[in-house]
Amino acid sequence: MQNVMYHYVRPISQNYPYFKNLDIETFKRQLDYFEDEYGFISKEDYFYAIKNRKKIDGVVLSFDDGLKDHYLHVLPELKKRNLWGTFYITTGIYNKKNIKLLGVHRVHFLIGKYGASKILEEILKMINTNMLDKKNINQFDKEIYNCGNYDKDSKELRRLLNFYLKYEYRDIILDKLMTKYFDEKELFEETYLSVKELKEITKSGNILGSHTVHHPVLSRLSNEDQYKEIYESFEFLSKIYNMNYKSFCYPYGYKSSYNDITLKILDQLKIDDAVIFDNALQNLPIKKYELSRIDCNQFIKI
Repeated sequence: MQNVMYHYVRPISQNYPYFKNLDIETFKRQLDYFEDEYGFISKEDYFYAIKNRKKIDGVVLSFDDGLKDHYLHVLPELKKRNLWGTFYITTGIYNKKNIKLLGVHRVHFLIGKYGASKILEEILKMINTNMLDKKNINQFDKEIYNCGNYDKDSKELRRLLNFYLKYEYRDIILDKLMTKYFDEKELFEETYLSVKELKEITKSGNILGSHTVHHPVLSRLSNEDQYKEIYESFEFLSKIYNMNYKSFCYPYGYKSSYNDITLKILDQLKIDDAVIFDNALQNLPIKKYELSRIDCNQFIKI
């Protein structure tokens, strides 16, 4: 089984020359390729294989972060081909008092518009070593952002903002940068799926899965905060549609981004499966809370 992971699927934009997105035509070619080379796994066969820890051949599709791209560009193509996918939603964006992008997406748009080198230079002037979550640096440094195609400054910037800076300082710094460079309210509305669009996605036979409430690195949180991030996200999704299969996606997806506490919480909540990001085929034995996924950019040249 190959679970292929997608984020932004949208037309190339001159306004965002550094943005890492998959253009729509490449997405269509990839679907053609998967169909011809491997075939797609039906939803029923997928459920059976995971529940019974059985090997199964073919491709399944997953889409992270609850992005408007998935309604505008992905859903029409899936409907046309009678395909399904799992859409992992960060539910904190539906808090009506919030008009800020999630931190992970603020980083994406800052880099996408201005380039990592410029943003990194600005941020390094704002921080000092007391703002770093030092106890975690060794844990994360061996693994994160080693699978993707990132240049040196982009890797350093993403590590700093997503893993190393204490969250309270990270939010202050990103607030300043977003105020300086974007109309964040307008960008927010352009970026995320509405509840109405979520419902339309499910009516087409797709699954909504949890991607937590705020997209934190779970292993950086207390036991209580991890539980809230996972439990509350599923609670929100269960009010949108009947969740007869509960799937979870670890924010950032690296094995160091979650821990044994996370796995115990998933088991306690009777979650059916959870996916990681390791750019690997799913091999036996199947661990239902550590299912492999492959970045769609591995198929960029087809």
